[in-house]
Amino acid sequence: MNIDTGELIRLKQSQPVSGGFVPIPRELQREANKQLGDNESVIVDLSSNGPLSKWAKALRKKRRKAARESRKQNRK
Repeated sequence: MNIDTGELIRLKQSQPVSGGFVPIPRELQREANKQLGDNESVIVDLSSNGPLSKWAKALRKKRRKAARESRKQNRK
């Protein structure tokens, strides 16, 4: 899933994850498969209150915090 755009794609095990896509944790795989249905790609509403959007929000927050900390370290 691309945590910035909400695009969720179905990958085969042999395909590498790239292009800003982050693998879905095992505990959210069922929800991801439910969202995908028979499609190869869907857009998840990141403003919803679902488990996938909450997970993506947490990752974005973690990334922003790391960037903020990195900038703080560079100023010293």
